[in-house]
Amino acid sequence: MATNGSVGRPFELPDPNDRSPNEQHTKLERREILGLYNQANTGADAKNVSEVVKTWLIQEGNKNGWNSVNFVESTAILGANVILQKP
Repeated sequence: MATNGSVGRPFELPDPNDRSPNEQHTKLERREILGLYNQANTGADAKNVSEVVKTWLIQEGNKNGWNSVNFVESTAILGANVILQKP
């Protein structure tokens, strides 16, 4: 996950296609969630992972191919259904 600010790359939502059958989930910490939200919502300055921020991340996650987005306090767990295909 990239950092945001005046220097560096913008925040990016992880790609569910980069997951493996053994690691189908990834975690986003509070800083990453707020960075994604504030970056995508011009003028936003969210300081907490509120219900508005959670709803936004669930919608964005689903639009981007994540099968599940669950929260444990201010951390999000994104889940992908990864199917191992034999050659």
